[in-house]
Amino acid sequence: MARLKRSMKFGRALRLLAAATCAGMLLVLIMGAAVTNTGSAEGCGRSWPLCNGQFVPEFTVATGIEYSHRAVTGVESVLVVTLTIAMVWLWRGERTPVVLAVLMLATLVLQAGLGAGAVLFPQSALMLATHFGVSLVAFASTFLSAVVVWEKTGSQSTGPRPRVPRGFRTLTLAITLYVLGVVYLGAYVRHADVSLGCLDWPLCNGQVVPPLDGATGIVFAHRVAALGAVVLLGLLAHRARDVHVGAIAAGYAATFGVLQALSGALVVWTRLGLFSTLLHAGLMGVLFAALALVLLRSLQTAEVRVVSGSGVFERPGVA
Repeated sequence: MARLKRSMKFGRALRLLAAATCAGMLLVLIMGAAVTNTGSAEGCGRSWPLCNGQFVPEFTVATGIEYSHRAVTGVESVLVVTLTIAMVWLWRGERTPVVLAVLMLATLVLQAGLGAGAVLFPQSALMLATHFGVSLVAFASTFLSAVVVWEKTGSQSTGPRPRVPRGFRTLTLAITLYVLGVVYLGAYVRHADVSLGCLDWPLCNGQVVPPLDGATGIVFAHRVAALGAVVLLGLLAHRARDVHVGAIAAGYAATFGVLQALSGALVVWTRLGLFSTLLHAGLMGVLFAALALVLLRSLQTAEVRVVSGSGVFERPGVA
């Protein structure tokens, strides 16, 4: 009985750690967008990991925004490392928890490295867009890690998972990659400073199809790609209901896809207002996390999973 109680307490602590790590990574994502959209990228000058050559610098608004982002990233790094160690130690014989934990840590390190590079050396819009894309994958992998931790430390028994049609797996993977491409294009639009290449929405400079040159062509391409993403996410939600795999997550992804498109309109209407740009980034984060969960479900096999007690040490089979 005493052992069971200790196991349950450990399970609750691990779930709390996973939830805090996931929330922290989303905060890092949004604060990174705040750095970009307030023009605070050089708030600490060309100094890293120090800020203007100091551990605690003299504050201006730009310095405060950039320094706060670095501080939160530092705390989040500790959480990620701790969660990674716990997951690998507890479930080292299982592929899914280990892969997710390693991916979570690797993308955090890559994200930090790209951020440091952006501070120390001038970066192209392409590299800055890559930084946002990596941040998105880092949040999604952290979210999936938290989902796995909560499932494996729960006290509920679950039934068999349905067999997943190969076509559904392929469709989910293709849509995930497509959405990631749309995100990259959108991040490029922002970092290339061409977000207002179309000054209205849903039309572009008063036209259904504007002249496709310069900034206008790039922004219009992003809008068309985003519309395609909304349609594909709706298709995925419909297909997920049919095969009974990840239907709830797919429904959320489709809903967030619509909201993401509307927040893009808000960005244009407010002329890059800070609230609208941060909302746009945050919605993209939760959309991609929901889509990543559908992808995870599509890779899981139909095996009965029975979890007893706190479940911390149980090992359900997943592909």
